Amino acid sequence: MSLDRLRAHRRALHRIPERGLLEFKTKAYLLSVLEPLGPDRLDQLGDTALRAVFFCGRPGAKTLAFRADMDALPVREETGLPFCSEHEGFMHACGHDGHMALLLTFCEYVAAHRDELGCNVVALFQPGEENYLGARDFVRRGALEAPRVDEVYGGHLMPSLPLGSVGLSAGPVMAGNLSIALRVRGVSAHGASPQNGVDGVLAACQALVAIQAALSRLDPTQPCLASFGSIHGGSVRNALAEEVVADGVMRYYDQAHRDAMLRAMERAAQGAAGALGATAELWRDEKEYPPVINDEACVRKAAALLEGRVAQTAQMISEDFSCYLNQRPGCFAFIGCGQEGRTSPLHSSRFDFDEAALLPMLQLYIRLSRQA
Repeated sequence: MSLDRLRAHRRALHRIPERGLLEFKTKAYLLSVLEPLGPDRLDQLGDTALRAVFFCGRPGAKTLAFRADMDALPVREETGLPFCSEHEGFMHACGHDGHMALLLTFCEYVAAHRDELGCNVVALFQPGEENYLGARDFVRRGALEAPRVDEVYGGHLMPSLPLGSVGLSAGPVMAGNLSIALRVRGVSAHGASPQNGVDGVLAACQALVAIQAALSRLDPTQPCLASFGSIHGGSVRNALAEEVVADGVMRYYDQAHRDAMLRAMERAAQGAAGALGATAELWRDEKEYPPVINDEACVRKAAALLEGRVAQTAQMISEDFSCYLNQRPGCFAFIGCGQEGRTSPLHSSRFDFDEAALLPMLQLYIRLSRQA
């Protein structure tokens, strides 16, 4: 029966993918399921964020939160599924439909077995995980308060792990993510007379090479990565570019090392550009995904209740679940969904999974909720 409910919810949600912070049809579907369950509280913390609270009635009981992300990606679906996206150009290509189906089915269990609960249960349906840092705003609006959450749990579908397994480990499991930009300024001049200007393109190229060299000389025991995926400068082919901007992202696990990376990159860029007479500035976005670091005690607790557990290999991808873990202890698991015939990676237009992959996490959530 649980698998039937997981499939029904996942497939209904898969049909209506929506951009982050605009998940209004998704919210309507969630409410249509949650309201009849009669949660003790059903809070709308923002335009699309939802929080359902189920009290166990036990004095002094802990409160555990469980989170699902809601938003989809601007990807044109190519799965050919009979329940494929009805919103052209958008798709649940990262499995958030599965995450919501998992939490909805869990809520249905909680509502039907309140007398068996050992803790209060808070279900967090969070908008805007993909590039919007929706968890930060959800926390600021009180997602973890009234009742005060003691521990928080979540998971993400992972096609690199086999179906039926769950990856779970203590410590850092997903990297921090910070958007950056390198701005290099030269002096425009005719391309036939470069001596009259400063070549912004050449200076930017040298600065980018210097950045990668500088990062290679930092503490080798600390994972770090800076990738620049976009570069723009100049307006005509026969003149030196006055300004060049390269946009990128850096990933890290330790915030002190992040600061060392920023200093090293800016110093290297300024030196390389300055040698050619240009100036360089490294800009950083204030919207930052911290690293996901699982609490050791919560991992031990979950692992004792989990079947099919495998080691969780740390990833350089990021997740704003870290915003909850910065406030409360908890853990974030990888939900194995890899199987023959379903090998497309996350964010692919062909990503798909068997809803049976969600059953081990559903069992874990149920067992956690029954503990006093």
